[in-house]
Amino acid sequence: MELLGRSGQAITGRYPEVARALRALPVPRLLVDGEIVALDESGRPSFQRLQARMHLSRRDDVARAQAQTPVVAVLFDCLAAEGRDLRALPLTERKAILRLLVPALGVLRYGDHVVGEGQALFEAASAEGLEGVVAKRAASAYLAGRSRDWVKIKCQRRQEFVVVGFTEPRGSRAHLGALHLAVHDRPPARGGRLVYAGKVGAGFDEAAAGALREALLPLRRQAPPFAGQ
Repeated sequence: MELLGRSGQAITGRYPEVARALRALPVPRLLVDGEIVALDESGRPSFQRLQARMHLSRRDDVARAQAQTPVVAVLFDCLAAEGRDLRALPLTERKAILRLLVPALGVLRYGDHVVGEGQALFEAASAEGLEGVVAKRAASAYLAGRSRDWVKIKCQRRQEFVVVGFTEPRGSRAHLGALHLAVHDRPPARGGRLVYAGKVGAGFDEAAAGALREALLPLRRQAPPFAGQ
């Protein structure tokens, strides 16, 4: 059993608990699509938590992370089973097959869906502070790449952050590892101060990472410019 990321990179060693759970399924030959997520105390996906697992490669580090930052795999599509290609089947039929295979409890979760109540689901996601919803055409076949049959609808939430630092790159990354961010607890004109808000390591390509590093290096300082961490 092998786990592959979006780029095709093997990530089985990063999430051994997910690989074990997939091997335990009753179908030995299976190809599924899903997403690995780390949940916060409220059961919501937390990208910041997942970052603690994303770039680990040493076995000891991964073993410690399993206890400190557990993950689950939300499976939402089944592309093949027992040597049969299912991609041409309607989405609803593929998901019905998937539902029969995924256990009710454990590391693997069946990615359920809501039919015909898209607006209400979007409003509920917005009220919960979630990133957004994914809309899929029920009768659609599985296609690689982007399609009008599969769209992501983001909840329009904005927040401006101040870049207050960066980490060195690890593994195959170049120029930057992640950017450290902070926010003002109130407007600076009213005596506001910067409060540490976390870090982000996605959203910029190699060229942008190089340009950011060149811009940030001359601004380095010894003490952090924010309160709390």
